[in-house]
Amino acid sequence: METVKLPSNGILDVMLHVQANIQVSSSKARRLVSVYVGNEIADLLHGDIPDLVIRADGAYWRVPVVLSSPTRGRLGVVGAVDVHVETGALQISNTERSEIERHAERLVASTV
Repeated sequence: METVKLPSNGILDVMLHVQANIQVSSSKARRLVSVYVGNEIADLLHGDIPDLVIRADGAYWRVPVVLSSPTRGRLGVVGAVDVHVETGALQISNTERSEIERHAERLVASTV
């Protein structure tokens, strides 16, 4: 569950009712993100195993974006993209896309 701020201590009392018609599987969400980041950002990026998250505007698969190298394998996670569970729409802003690019560049520079 995504929220603005969780308490660091004390009692947490959450009552949650969520109804979503999951039309997009986690594996399809992963493929959608892999195609998007591989084609639109960098060919060494791909999606990893998603988590289901509940946001104020619905249920999403949160797909980690991973940078891998043909010679070194998996280098690390550089961001995430949310995929709507009903429509398959990717939720990624220009700012988030730029952050993924910057994190990937830093990760590559740190492994050289």
